[in-house]
Amino acid sequence: MKERYRFDEASYDAIASAGLHWMDVQDVLDGKPLVRHHIGAVLRVMGQDRRDRWILVALIEEAIDNEFLVVSARFMDTAEIAVVERIFREGTES
Repeated sequence: MKERYRFDEASYDAIASAGLHWMDVQDVLDGKPLVRHHIGAVLRVMGQDRRDRWILVALIEEAIDNEFLVVSARFMDTAEIAVVERIFREGTES
């Protein structure tokens, strides 16, 4: 079943305060490749937008299966980018 991503006013505010647009976040969520961490109700997605900027998106799983609310997003720092690039290169997550 395909995941659905939802934005609310708090999502848009959090994204804008990080200097991003909601479409930058949607680029990451729809893009490939991605690094995903799903722990409990929290989903973190790391990837690149259409301008090749590395972005981390935080989401919360909602009551409806496979539906997630975007709660924040931010640009990744160089150390985080290096880890994600290593994961892509080596195919491991450690």
